[in-house]
Amino acid sequence: MPRKSISHKLAVSFAVLMFCIALAYALCLRVSLRESLHKQMYNELQFRYSLIEPLFSTEQNLSNWDELKSKLLSLTNAEGSRVRYWVLSDNPEFQIGGIPPEHVDLFALKDGFSQISREEKDKCPLFLLTKTIQYNNGKIPLHLIVSIDSTPYMGTLNEFTRILIFITGFGIVFVTLLGFIISRKGMKPIELLSQQAHKLAPGISGQRLDAALLPEELRGLAEAFNGVLARQEKAWLQLESFNADVAHELRTPLASIIGQTQLALSRKRKNVELEDCLASNLEEVERMASIVNDMLFLSYAQTGKQSPKLTDVSLREEAIKTAEYTEPSFTDRNIRLVIHGDVQACVDKRLFTRSLANLLENSARHAHEDTQVIVDLSCDEDLATVEVRNYGDQIESLHLERLFERFYRVDNSRSQSVTNHGLGLSIVKAVAHMHGGDTFATSSNGINSFGFTLKLKK
Repeated sequence: MPRKSISHKLAVSFAVLMFCIALAYALCLRVSLRESLHKQMYNELQFRYSLIEPLFSTEQNLSNWDELKSKLLSLTNAEGSRVRYWVLSDNPEFQIGGIPPEHVDLFALKDGFSQISREEKDKCPLFLLTKTIQYNNGKIPLHLIVSIDSTPYMGTLNEFTRILIFITGFGIVFVTLLGFIISRKGMKPIELLSQQAHKLAPGISGQRLDAALLPEELRGLAEAFNGVLARQEKAWLQLESFNADVAHELRTPLASIIGQTQLALSRKRKNVELEDCLASNLEEVERMASIVNDMLFLSYAQTGKQSPKLTDVSLREEAIKTAEYTEPSFTDRNIRLVIHGDVQACVDKRLFTRSLANLLENSARHAHEDTQVIVDLSCDEDLATVEVRNYGDQIESLHLERLFERFYRVDNSRSQSVTNHGLGLSIVKAVAHMHGGDTFATSSNGINSFGFTLKLKK
C-alpha cells in the first residue's frame, strides 16, 4: 500500500488544525451572540414592564379598569402580537390578554424572567417577565406578564450560524489548498537533495552532495550522507586493497605448488624426490589453509557478534601460559619477557591467548636483540588493558593508523611473507571488538607499544 506524501500529510494537518480553530472560534462567537440576544430580550421585557407598570400603580379606581384593559390591548395590537401582555387574577373579571399558548400554565410562573417553548415547529420560544403587583390599594393582587416572541432574534442567530458554517468551510478549503502549496514549496529542498542523490554514479570517487544549497534543517542530513559516502569510499579502497593482498598471499603459494609439481612431473623422479616435493607442497597448502581460516575468523568477528565462551580468569595466568608458548621466538633473539600487573576479567581464553600470542610474536620479530618485552595488565573503570611494549625502530604515524588492517605491513617488500601473512594484528583487533574493546598503537623514543582493551563484565 503506497504511503501518502509529506505534502499531503501537512495539508491534512493544516486542514484539521484550521477546522479545530475555526470550530472553537465559531462556537465562541455563536454563544456570545446568543447570550447577547437573550440579554437584549430581557432588557426589552424590562423596558416594556417599566412602561405599563405605572398604569397599574396610578389607576387604582375600579371604574377605570376597562380603560386600562383597552390600553393593554392597544399596545399588543400595535406590536403585531410580537409583544403580548397578560394580567392574571383569581377573579376572572380582572384578567387581560386572551388565551395563552397551549400546554402553558401562566399561573405557575414565578416572578422573574423565564421562557416557554411552543409546539409549532416554526415558532421559537417566548421570553417572559412575571411580576406580582397590588391593585386597588392592595386589595386585588395581580400577576402582570410581559412576553416577547424570540423568533426574530433566533432568526438572526440562525442566519449568523449559517454564515459561520459557510465561512468556516471556505476557510478550511482555503487553508488546505494554501497548506498544500506551502508544503510543496517547503519540500523543494528535499526534492533537490533527492535529485543530487540520484545523480551520484557508482564507481566514481569524490562525489558529494552540495550542502551549501540546502536549508539549515537539511544541511546536517546532507553532511551526514556525505560522511557515509566518505566512509564507503574508504571501505571500498580497503576492500580493493584487501582483494589485492589476498590474491598476492594466495598466488605465491599456489605458484610455488604449481611450479614444484610441474617440475616433479617433467621427468621421472625417485621416491625420495617426490616425497620432498609433496612435503613442500603440503607446507604451502597448510599456509594457505591458515590464511583461509584466519579470513573466516575475521569475517565472523566482523558481524559484530561477541564471544559466547566467556570465563572469569586471571589475565596474568593466561599471559604466563602464552609466554611459555611463544618462548622460542624470544630465546632465539635473546629477548627477555616481563609481565606486570594482573586483572580479573571474563574472556574467551582461547581468543585472548591467540591475540596476546600475536602481539608477542610481533614484538619478538621487531624488537632489538638483547632487550626486553614488557606486558602490562591494568584496568580503568570498566575496561581491562593489555599492553605489550618493546624497544625497536621508530614507527611513523601514518603506519600506526593502519597497523591493525588486514595484510598491512610496514615493510612493503613483504620480505617476511613466508612466515607472516599479515593478519596477526587484524585478529587482535577482531578479538578486542568481540570483547567490547578496541586496539591501540604508539611509538616514541624508541619504545613501541601495541595493545588492546577488553570490556569488564559487571
